[in-house]
Amino acid sequence: FTQFYSQMLHQGNMLADHARTSAYQDAFVNNTIDFSNKVVLDVGTGTGILAFFAIQSGAAFVFAVDASDSIDIAVKIANSNGMNENIKFIKGKIEEITLPMKVDIIVSEPIGFLLVHERMLESYIYARDKFLKPDGLMMPSLGSIIIAPITDEPIWKEQWMKAEFWKNSNFYGVDLSAVVDLALNEYFSQPIVGYVSPSSIISSQRTVHAVDFTQVTSEELQNFEVPFSFKITQTAIMHGLAGWFDLTFSGSSQTVTLSTAPEAPGTHWYQCR
Repeated sequence: FTQFYSQMLHQGNMLADHARTSAYQDAFVNNTIDFSNKVVLDVGTGTGILAFFAIQSGAAFVFAVDASDSIDIAVKIANSNGMNENIKFIKGKIEEITLPMKVDIIVSEPIGFLLVHERMLESYIYARDKFLKPDGLMMPSLGSIIIAPITDEPIWKEQWMKAEFWKNSNFYGVDLSAVVDLALNEYFSQPIVGYVSPSSIISSQRTVHAVDFTQVTSEELQNFEVPFSFKITQTAIMHGLAGWFDLTFSGSSQTVTLSTAPEAPGTHWYQCR
C-alpha cells in the first residue's frame, strides 16, 4: 500500500482535489490563533501539504511523519519553499517512531471511502493517545458517516448482468449454475464507489453516525453498527443505500466543514452505494 501511496500520480490526484485541499487550508489559516507558535504533528504527511499549511498558519515547528517514499518528495518541496528549518520529516510508521516532546496539534488526512476505508484512522487515534498534549487540538476533529436510501436501476441491472454469467449451464461443457446464488450475493453485497445523483435519493431523512476523533477508540472504529430508519418521500423502487461522509474542523475562530455529499462539489472520494 505504501508503494502505491507514494506514487506522484496518486499524490497529485489528492492534491488536485480542490474541495479537499482548500478545506484543510481554510481550517488552518482561519484558525491561526490555534496554530500560532505551536508544535504540530502531521500524521501521514505524504507530500507535506498539511505541514506546509501549518507553517503558513503560524506553527513554530512541525513533525511530519510518513512511512512511504512520498516523504522524499515532501523534503524537496520544503527545501524549495524555505520551510525545511521548521519541519522535521520522519520516515516510518507512526506506531514505531518517537518524538522528543508532546505536541499541541495533530493534523492528518487519514480518510478513505465512507470515512473508514484505508484504515488510517487508527493511526490518527494512536498518535493522539501517544503524542498529543492534554486538551490538544485535532484537525479534523469530527467525522460523520451519512446514509440515505436510493433508487438506481442502472446500477442494479449492471450487477445483475454480472451475476448472469454464472447461470451458464454449458460453459465449455461445464454447468456453472449451481453457484449463481453465491454470485448474486457477492455482486450485490459489494460497495460501488462513484458519484450518486441527488435525484436518486428517495428520502429527505439521513442517518448520521458521528465519530469524535478526540474521544473515539481504535476498537470503536473497528466494530460499530449504524441503525437506520427512513421515511420514503417519493414513489420508487429502493435499490439500496448510498453513503458518504462529512469532516468537521473545529477551531477557536472558525469551524470548517468538508462535505462529500451528492449535492456538494465532487471529490476524489466520490460516494458509495
